[in-house]
Amino acid sequence: MLKKIFVIIFASFILISCSEQRNIFNEQTAKNFKNQNIESPFYWDPLAKVQLMIFSDFQCPACINFEKNIWEKILKDYALTNKIWFTFKNFPLNIHPNAPEDALAWLCAHEQNKFKEFATNMYTLEDEKKWLRLTKEDRQWVAKKSWLDISKFNQCVLEWRYVDKIKQDMAEWEKIWLLWTPSVYANWKLIELSSPESFYTILDWLIK
Repeated sequence: MLKKIFVIIFASFILISCSEQRNIFNEQTAKNFKNQNIESPFYWDPLAKVQLMIFSDFQCPACINFEKNIWEKILKDYALTNKIWFTFKNFPLNIHPNAPEDALAWLCAHEQNKFKEFATNMYTLEDEKKWLRLTKEDRQWVAKKSWLDISKFNQCVLEWRYVDKIKQDMAEWEKIWLLWTPSVYANWKLIELSSPESFYTILDWLIK
């Protein structure tokens, strides 16, 4: 009898755990989407000589490292000084189970013009969790830390509002046959990310 009770409890636990991780790309659930359009977040002069495009995944260790070591300098020294224009695209790799929901949550933060704050906090959380599965409460914590309206954020995530936007970003990636994240394109040419220094050297050369 005790064994039977244990099996029932364990099965219930598994079902609850799995329900935390939604498959937002499952075509059978598409009828539940309440899709809206949203532009990719971008920084600064759209007429700049150098157009930078970053494909990223919040659970990707290399993307986390890129955010730590390169992102702030791009923003402060290149974008905010009108030297470049750059934008972010989502590409949640299928080996990263948190990444699709992270991307969706980030776009819901973008809806409230808090994409930068949310992205920084999301990368930090993924770095701390070290491949553990995230829950909706984890992402809500990131949203609160990023000063989002939690009620609006929760509704956006619940409605899977920007799943099509993620798919559009992924389709753009697949057109150019990219294989890893992060991938950074300057004027549609892939930039080598062997080191921050080499990256800035290439960027400076393109600007000149």
